[in-house]
Amino acid sequence: MIVCVCNAKNCRTVREVLSQGPHIDTPAAAHRAMGTTPQCGRCLPTIADMISEVRNENAVATALAAAD
Repeated sequence: MIVCVCNAKNCRTVREVLSQGPHIDTPAAAHRAMGTTPQCGRCLPTIADMISEVRNENAVATALAAAD
């Protein structure tokens, strides 16, 4: 799925960038990591949602690892 039409970035590309670490915690940081800048801004809420999803996934994985 295309996340950012202006920069032709799909969800796979955004997820790869978000997997680089917790320092990518805003849509602007994600754009910087992809070497792009937000243009129209329509992608920003989607990228913010994706950041939240990755944080939640990481929190669950951490909790499961601690339970073992």
